[in-house]
Amino acid sequence: MEIIIGIVLIPVLTVYFLTPYYIEIHERKARAITLNYEGKRVVTTGGVILLTALVFSNVFLYFRSQNFYPFHQPSVSWFALIYFAGVTLLGAVDDIRGEKKCKGFSGHLNKLWRREGISTGIYKAAGGGLLGAALSAYVVGISAWPEWIFKGLFLALFSNIFNLLDTRPARATKVFLVLSLVLMLIKGPFPVLFSLWSALYVYLFWEMKKSIMLGDAGAYLLGGVLGYYLILNLSLGLLIAISFMLIFLHWYLEKFSLSRLLEEKVLFYRLNRTNGRG
Repeated sequence: MEIIIGIVLIPVLTVYFLTPYYIEIHERKARAITLNYEGKRVVTTGGVILLTALVFSNVFLYFRSQNFYPFHQPSVSWFALIYFAGVTLLGAVDDIRGEKKCKGFSGHLNKLWRREGISTGIYKAAGGGLLGAALSAYVVGISAWPEWIFKGLFLALFSNIFNLLDTRPARATKVFLVLSLVLMLIKGPFPVLFSLWSALYVYLFWEMKKSIMLGDAGAYLLGGVLGYYLILNLSLGLLIAISFMLIFLHWYLEKFSLSRLLEEKVLFYRLNRTNGRG
């Protein structure tokens, strides 16, 4: 019973009661507001809500379920939880204070190259990389420095992919749900992923209404949590292969619009079906 409370009830209730209040206060004070793909004003930094649900769930599991938790992992380490909070808050700062004209990593680097100052995107990338390296060093041991440096880089790349996906409602969430399901089918259940599933189940109601979006805060949280479990469960060789794929995806998604590509594919498919019927 306490397991259900920890991984289902607490995340669900936290998101259910916090989200409408969070949206209302930001709309009233005109904070953390951005324009979505339709040009409509929407509250961003939705990841802060998910982080709150995750913290409440993890604290409950740690103090109440250690003796009889069936997955032999009552909660993530406190160091991992600090990492999740750190990348979420870095993303939230970029959501609120970020330069909207800087698009993609190349845009932030160009601003730095032109000596126009350091953008919040650079701070976010550097901070996320340092946090990822610190978490990796904690996981593999400080002496294995080539491995934890590389795994820290992997975490930074993997988290940012979710940021690039978060351009339409629920797109980043769908990718997270599919990948985390595959991971758990192969490696077994993880309580934090279950907690996030529960939180997202309720949160998506507001995101699909286009009242709120994950923002960098939520994208980095989803990528950070899933990336953490990947570095724990995948071999170094496989992580290296995935990292090369991530580097290519970063280049591709910054050069070409994923949304435009998907919309063109859907339109092409519909036109072919129409012509076929004719």
